[in-house]
Formats: sequence, C-alpha cells, structure tokens
Amino acid sequence: MAPAAAFRPFTALPAERQYELEFELYALSRVADVLALEFQPPYGDGPVLDGVRMEVAPAERSAFFVRLGMTEVGAAGGFDPFLHEIAELVPAEDPDAPIELLDVLWPGLTFGELLFVRAGVRVRAGARVAEPGWADGSPMYWAHRRRGRRPVDLSHGWGSHSQWRTSHRMDFRTADGDRWNVVRDSERLSEHRAGDGRLTAAEAGELLRHRCLLRRPAGCPDLVPDSQEAADFWLFDSSLPEPARCARGCHG
Repeated sequence: MAPAAAFRPFTALPAERQYELEFELYALSRVADVLALEFQPPYGDGPVLDGVRMEVAPAERSAFFVRLGMTEVGAAGGFDPFLHEIAELVPAEDPDAPIELLDVLWPGLTFGELLFVRAGVRVRAGARVAEPGWADGSPMYWAHRRRGRRPVDLSHGWGSHSQWRTSHRMDFRTADGDRWNVVRDSERLSEHRAGDGRLTAAEAGELLRHRCLLRRPAGCPDLVPDSQEAADFWLFDSSLPEPARCARGCHG
C-alpha cells in the first residue's frame, strides 16, 4: 500500500492501480469502523443503530493498525475537521463560539500524507457554528457503520461481492495544502451543483470537510437530521483542494 501514502506518487499511478489501492484501503477501513463501535455514543443500554460490541480497547485498535505502518491521530493542535469527526457536541453559551476540542473518544490514523480514518471527538461549539442534533446527529457520509447515527456509504445497497469494489475516500495532507476527496474526473463545488441546489456552496464545503451537516441547511427548513433526505446530498464526486495556508484551522 506504500504508493497510497503520498499524494503525488498516488495520483501518478495508472487508474487501475489507484482503484486497487482504494479498494484495499476501503476494506481495511471497514475493519476500523467495526473496531471503533465500542467507543461511540450512545453508551450503556440505550437505543442504538448498530449494537455490535467488540470489547477492544482503543490502544489495541491503534496497535493493530500501527503494525501496518500507520500513525495514531489524537488531540494535538486542537480541533481539525481533516483529522477529527464530531461524535459528541457540548453547546457553548456563546452561539458564535468556534469548535473547541474537549476529548478524543477513539483515535484516528494516518498513513503518510493519507488520512486513513479520523479520530472521533467530543467538542464544544456555539449553535450558529455547530448545531446540537446536526453536528452530532445528522448522517455521517463516507462511513459504513456508526453506533448512534445514520452512516452513508457508497457500498450500501450492493451485494456481498459488489460492495468490495467501493473506493476509500482519499484525503491527503501535503506540504502544499490539503486535498479533500481526491477522485478522478472530480467536480469542484459550486452554487449550481451543491446538493442539487439545496445547499449553498458554503454548506456543501462544510459537508465535504466534516462529512456531516453542521447545522440545518438554510434552504431546507423542514429537513430532519436523522432522515433519508438528509442522507441524499450527493457530494461523492466533489473534490476540494486547499492552499497550504488552510491546511490547518480552516473549519468553515
């Protein structure tokens, strides 16, 4: 998998080889999803969407992937949507308070420049930045399984063989900036394409970076967070490169 560890060598590969690597990484990410269910809300005996419990400690999960050459991602540097998935949200008194990282619930993993899986985190934020029930309860895109929220994955609905031809989402953090959802023949986000017109370009950008809706979309006043409609914003073909100055700290 070494050619997938850096943006330029990976994108220089023939398309067929890129697909092979994406399929392998996707299959491995499914293992990571299952091993993270133990650490996800809701906890205890409450209602859950996915009740599998593996009784694996975070350190055991990390050690498995570190042996494959990956690096654990934690809390260093504060909240970063490239590295962190919002799993729990604590409302801040100031509605405009930025997203603040409080705790890491399960560690993330990188493979060189490539993001393999994000860390699940507890954060605090103002409601106009990250709205309760949306940032921590709306569908999580590019995810196969989550314990307490609806996952949206391109393998869903396919048979037991076909689903393994799903590509891993390829995000790279390079010296030249972040490359979000690197896909062949990608579409840049625009007002025209964003969520079939239901999302503004800014909202679509947030969805692409955070992989979930941070707030109720302005153009969807009746949208319910945990609904099929909230899982139907198609951004899987959209890519978003960012300059180096936005490699860290750009959360909008």
